[in-house]
Amino acid sequence: MTRQSSNSPRRTPPRGPLALVAALLVALATAFGSGAVSLPASQSASLDQASERQATYTQWDEDEYPEYYRIVGDAVVDLELDPEEIHYEGLDDLGRTGRVAACVTLDMAREGSDREREDMSWIHPSGWGHNREVDIVMPDGDTYHGALFNRSHLLAKSLGGEEVPENMVTGTRTQNVGDNHGQDGGMAYAEEIARDWLWDHRDGTVYYSATPVYEDDELVCRSVIVDVRTSDGSIDQEIEVFNAVGGYEIDYETGRFWEV
Repeated sequence: MTRQSSNSPRRTPPRGPLALVAALLVALATAFGSGAVSLPASQSASLDQASERQATYTQWDEDEYPEYYRIVGDAVVDLELDPEEIHYEGLDDLGRTGRVAACVTLDMAREGSDREREDMSWIHPSGWGHNREVDIVMPDGDTYHGALFNRSHLLAKSLGGEEVPENMVTGTRTQNVGDNHGQDGGMAYAEEIARDWLWDHRDGTVYYSATPVYEDDELVCRSVIVDVRTSDGSIDQEIEVFNAVGGYEIDYETGRFWEV
């Protein structure tokens, strides 16, 4: 097994939305001579691929997507990252968490899985503050009792992600783990296929990018677009994870919710 020279992930500093927009405008002006572009600050895709990544959310359909995710197509890989490098885009002017991307190794997955989870009670992702315990009826009729919202990692701890505001969104329990049984739906689906591949390909790497999708100035993301591509190309998926929950309506502008 080839071990990486660094024992911990390297972080690149967050890039502010104004810097991203400026860079995109310069690139467009160079390529096309004139014109303007308006992209969400949380989307840092290169111009030649920005149109390929899903930039808007899809309405969740409980019957069609009971595990709270859908496969969109092939992954969009638009950042060059060294093994064990993590790029946290940071928070925008509304305090909303932006994209997180990483080149994940087995060492990162091992270290993240083995370390104790750090205290997250001080982290209040945008839209946090209206949480309470509820009963969520799952598709098979079982009921989950617990908090409706989780502090949901964009890059999972088990893939080397940190318990920091730049890595957390206000996500429903079902967005986090799906139907709560095997905990292999929602974000956990993408996390599991990445971890399993690394254990079977110990010298390989996984490109992993998670981009929250917000509607206008809403504080809670509607979904998360996850791009996963293994270094051998055997896994190449763009996945939309729905930030929704059966039986409840969410006000994505504030984070309030109510039973329906």
